[in-house]
Amino acid sequence: MYYNINMKKLSLRQIVGITIWWTEGTKAYKDNRWPALVYPVDVTNTNADVIKSFLEFLRKDIGINETRLKLQLQIHYGDNQKEIEKYWSEVTKIPLERFTKTIIRPKGNKVGKSRGTCKIRYSDKATYLKLDNLWKNVLTLLDKNGRAAGNRT
Repeated sequence: MYYNINMKKLSLRQIVGITIWWTEGTKAYKDNRWPALVYPVDVTNTNADVIKSFLEFLRKDIGINETRLKLQLQIHYGDNQKEIEKYWSEVTKIPLERFTKTIIRPKGNKVGKSRGTCKIRYSDKATYLKLDNLWKNVLTLLDKNGRAAGNRT
């Protein structure tokens, strides 16, 4: 099924992908180390299906440069780091060489039961602005259908 948005047809995968980015993604921000805004195309989640859906959207619909795609994990002290890293590498098809340093938090309540928190990391201003524009088009369509539309800040 396709949806017409500003003369462009969007698939359900594209609408789901852009919604995941909007709800679970990092927004543009000012980093005091740099003079300009940072435009991350990052999504963080513990659910493998959410992560896979977002990656499929980036790879098939947005056309990212795969070599710039990175992954960062947060796990708890006592979790099996190598096993969790291998799991997310298989889920995401991102090689371990492109993982950034895994963050290890103090011991949690579910040691050994969690697969950690996965953060997909991709930094590219043009891609960020493309996603932001796509989301604004979705909001415009919703607004035209009588639903409230908001602004991204």
